Amino acid sequence: METTSLQRKFPEWMSMQSQRCATEEKACVQKSVLEDNLPFLEFPGSIVYSYEASDCSFLSEDISMRLSDGDVVGFDMEWPPIYKPGKRSRVAVIQLCVSENKCYLFHISSMSVFPQGLKMLLENKSIKKAGVGIEGDQWKLLRDFDVKLESFVELTDVANEKLKCAETWSLNGLVKHVLGKQLLKDKSIRCSNWSNFPLTEDQKLYAATDAYAGLIIYQKLGNLGDTVQVFALNKEENLPLEMKKQLNLISEEMRDLANRFPVTC
Repeated sequence: METTSLQRKFPEWMSMQSQRCATEEKACVQKSVLEDNLPFLEFPGSIVYSYEASDCSFLSEDISMRLSDGDVVGFDMEWPPIYKPGKRSRVAVIQLCVSENKCYLFHISSMSVFPQGLKMLLENKSIKKAGVGIEGDQWKLLRDFDVKLESFVELTDVANEKLKCAETWSLNGLVKHVLGKQLLKDKSIRCSNWSNFPLTEDQKLYAATDAYAGLIIYQKLGNLGDTVQVFALNKEENLPLEMKKQLNLISEEMRDLANRFPVTC
């Protein structure tokens, strides 16, 4: 097990323009020029890197003990890409982000067996696991290791409910829209061989950031729901006339600004 406390500087791969993985993009999507200037999201805490089954089980049991019923963790998985038809690679890394201060990376491909403690944590119905495309992750876990991911939360569904829309969100799309930042989906990292031991520092940060994004997006959307609810409860209150005028003016300016954006934005 290794624990890394990250320094506040970008690794080498974050200083270069990213290239999309060929299997990631289904279509060419026009980007807004504003997206190029968004800051990169980076996990700011400590990464716990576990690559032995017994150690992983111990850490998983500790996580379960520290979390309360209904708590949420950011969830993601990585596996090496295989481009040969009919062949699939097994899950290599499972990421669990429990807070802004700590993220766990379990390097499953380096373990002789799937850790029983981690299996119990993933199948624990009282702990929610939040991510994008997480239902697909559930089926892959079940196929690869006969582990049934329970109480998973699809962030696309949460976002569409909170934002009153019907979008097919990617994790990066939610990071941009909800957090005002972006993920650097560098091809050399995303499409690297995640089964190789040990993971590089760039791989660790990349993997931890994805799980971290899932956690804070869930939290941000939850706070957004609270804000909308408070506004709904107070909308009948009498506002000063001058305030109403200012709010109407701001609303008109926002609508005008929105009409100037490309449809794809």
